[in-house]
Amino acid sequence: MKIRRSDRSAPGANSALSAGMEADVLSVRNGQLFIDEISVVELVERFGSPIFVYSEVQLRRNVRRIRAAFAKAWPDGPVDVLPAFKASPMLATRAILSEEGAGADIYSPEELDGVLRTPVDRALVSVNGGGKSREHLRRCVAEGVRITVEDVHEIDLIQEVAAELGEVAKIRFRVKPAFPGLWRRTDFSQMSVPIDLGVQVYKSGIPPEYLVEMGRRVFQMPNVELVGLHFHAGRHHPSTWYWKGLMTRYGRLIGELCKAWNGWRPSEIDIGGGFPSRRDPLNKEFPRSEFVLTALAYPFMVGLRGLGEKAYHAVMARAVPAMLHRSEKAPPPEIEAFAEAAVSTLRSELKHAGIDTAGIRLQVEPGRWLYGDTAVHLTRVKVIKRQTKPIPYSWVLTDTTAFFLAGGVFEHNRHPFVVAARADAAPVMTADLVGHSCFADMIAPGARFPAVDPGDVIALLEVGAYQESSASNFNALPRPATILVNGTDAEVVKRAETVEDVWGRDIVPERLRGKSSAAPAGQVAGSDR
Repeated sequence: MKIRRSDRSAPGANSALSAGMEADVLSVRNGQLFIDEISVVELVERFGSPIFVYSEVQLRRNVRRIRAAFAKAWPDGPVDVLPAFKASPMLATRAILSEEGAGADIYSPEELDGVLRTPVDRALVSVNGGGKSREHLRRCVAEGVRITVEDVHEIDLIQEVAAELGEVAKIRFRVKPAFPGLWRRTDFSQMSVPIDLGVQVYKSGIPPEYLVEMGRRVFQMPNVELVGLHFHAGRHHPSTWYWKGLMTRYGRLIGELCKAWNGWRPSEIDIGGGFPSRRDPLNKEFPRSEFVLTALAYPFMVGLRGLGEKAYHAVMARAVPAMLHRSEKAPPPEIEAFAEAAVSTLRSELKHAGIDTAGIRLQVEPGRWLYGDTAVHLTRVKVIKRQTKPIPYSWVLTDTTAFFLAGGVFEHNRHPFVVAARADAAPVMTADLVGHSCFADMIAPGARFPAVDPGDVIALLEVGAYQESSASNFNALPRPATILVNGTDAEVVKRAETVEDVWGRDIVPERLRGKSSAAPAGQVAGSDR
């Protein structure tokens, strides 16, 4: 985990949008963690905790950087950045991206509604997702967005809707090539599953067996125009090797389809996303080796009980810290390396297929890379708990919960963190960083801490993608506010929920309301469950 260290404290020292590519809005100044020009401790004192904090500077910097990286690698035509709205579905961050000229990758009718509340270029909105309803497609056609087709029957429904509106719907096919060369293990599973199998079992995309006939049918439809092809596999592996493998097969499939469709040529080629973010927390909760080690060690651990309770716990007191030990992996390549690897491979395959790429738009749909390092999650320490018997163990209990970071739980993320007021202090203790729900609520098991006290602020890093959007209300916990910082300014862009918000959707029938209690309407009287 690398963060800039500086003793500078003058406002504006690091706020220039034109800063170099290595720039990071996180910095350590006199031992304090800053985001942009504001101490994160100051943010908690002002807005409370827990909170999500996003950097406008970093978001703008990231979208400009990824556009530049792919434009350099694809000199053939325009390059569009279509950020995945699902990764950060907030209107404030979406408005920033629209200002920057970015399009959007959206999945649901509700996401489409959110994106269209900002001044986005409709032609740069890619509407993905299977099973689209007639009403959803009708709005897509009326708004002039790109419809990314995922189902065989969808083209007929699009033709009907477009004819009713007297419009021509612009569509792309989301394709699903086979990738037998991608043999390494996918990071989307804790099991040892090869990437090619992981891609095939995922529900999205049209199998190649249907594509040729679908294209021929579309070419006969007066109200549907096939403008391009779309492919998205996601972040299965943090390497350029993975992207070369994807683009090799994608490029070949494009060539085969162009030939089958009598020389048809796409005006848009969308390669999707799946680039690891700067500090890439995906699938780092436990190394895969631990599953093997614990499985092999289980008979040994059971057998130790024959030595008696004292001896068993003495051995386990040494074994548990070894199980929790982690080594830092090398950071992923920079986005420029991914752009060069992916695009050079794609261009080579298209050239080999005889496709003239001049003027073709290249589109990319980043989620975690674009948003990941734009946000931190701030929480206060509530309690430090320790035990010495039968096995020494410690917990740092915070006022947040893994249920506010549910996307990371699904993906087995291990987010790096900093004790904000001791950001450059050496670690002196090992403990589980946990939340305050009634689950085990593991945020970072076996974490290394400097000296830490109740009230200290902890900043979880790399939470800008898929975390705020996945927060839930387990234990009736109101979801936290989101703050947007820009230089020395900070403002609420999504308010914290209240207890009234948590119960606001509940409807208690009149017959079930208690008559002897003063409980407000909408609550069940006499119950604390």
